[in-house]
Amino acid sequence: MVVLPLFFAFFFLVQGNCQPRDEIPYVRKYFYVGGQYADDGNGDHIFRDQMYVEHLVPTKGPIKQQPIVLLHGQAQTGTNWLNKPDGGRGWASYFIEHGYECYIVDQTSRGRSPWIPENGTIATIPAEAIQRLFTATARYKLWPEAELHTQWPGSGVIGDPIFDAYYASTVQFLKSQIQQETTIQAAGAALLDRIGRPVILVTHSQAGAHGWLVADARPELVHSIIALEPAGPPFENVIYKGPYSRVWGLTNAPLTYSPAVIDPETEIVKQTIDDWPGSHCIIQADSPPPRQLPNLRRIRTLVVTAEASFHRTTDWCVVRYMEQAGISVDHVQLGDIGIRGNGHMLFLERNSDEIAAVLRRWMEEKDTKPAKKAQEAQEAQEAQEAQEAQEALEAPEALEAQGEEKEL
Repeated sequence: MVVLPLFFAFFFLVQGNCQPRDEIPYVRKYFYVGGQYADDGNGDHIFRDQMYVEHLVPTKGPIKQQPIVLLHGQAQTGTNWLNKPDGGRGWASYFIEHGYECYIVDQTSRGRSPWIPENGTIATIPAEAIQRLFTATARYKLWPEAELHTQWPGSGVIGDPIFDAYYASTVQFLKSQIQQETTIQAAGAALLDRIGRPVILVTHSQAGAHGWLVADARPELVHSIIALEPAGPPFENVIYKGPYSRVWGLTNAPLTYSPAVIDPETEIVKQTIDDWPGSHCIIQADSPPPRQLPNLRRIRTLVVTAEASFHRTTDWCVVRYMEQAGISVDHVQLGDIGIRGNGHMLFLERNSDEIAAVLRRWMEEKDTKPAKKAQEAQEAQEAQEAQEAQEALEAPEALEAQGEEKEL
């Protein structure tokens, strides 16, 4: 009896007023990457740890050189990027419209990527936690900026049709972050191998760690990374209370450091700083010199933080840690550039296209810089060659003049 109203609300939401608007046509196919056969204990075999991938291509073909790989966060699936719970079009349509091909995944053991009991214990996030942290934060005011949250469509609580549609899309997830990260790293590397050319990784929340790990495994196949409110801060949990976490700084699973690290808890020397009001941050100590992340150093990175999100108190620390490890990173606080009122699920909110435009400008600005540098280098070389040629022409005349002076 209790389920029926929610079911019919969701049915009419999907079938009625909230159909996706202005979806962009594309060619779609899907495939799986990663995984392996494993003994099921009875002498037969099953396949495990594979990852579902959707490949969306503009109908007229992509016009951008780098594909976009979209990695969703905890308790989510790749549907995050397709369309929004209020019926608006999602970021996949936005980027396809601007000439990008997109690869959308369901994390290993999540959504259409099969979970089997051997993969580990699963958990869920209650609707009330979603309200407090994602959709109705202004009601709860759990952090100073929470009251600024205005961009979630609808009330953001149970019974609101948009909230119910969104919460219906949340799913179970692996409790073990290490299991999740290691299987994503392997499957993500397999995906990049299959694509075969450098991609732009767009990650959200939990998937921030997945992006660092995939890039660490295949640095030559990552053009750039856009991390939307990445998992953090280093070495600890703040909002999601729990034990000491992310022992590798940005991840729970191993990263490649220089000098090399075997035991991060003892070999990564730490210090605590208090450079943000009401927040502290654990980074590497200044002495010995901070260890570097060599596989991530050449990859241009953007971290994006929403004005009203709980990540306002942690993303600055992630950025500080990355800079200390030698990574070139830009940090955009959306509120500082006039994009106001967003929470953690910024790509599902009313002004999501405005945020996507910020990402696109950054991506395309970075694309033009190498070309500009190459052009400038070519022009400088041509100017140098012209100068040398002119000097070569003038040299005989100068020698002849010197000879005439000697005769006089």
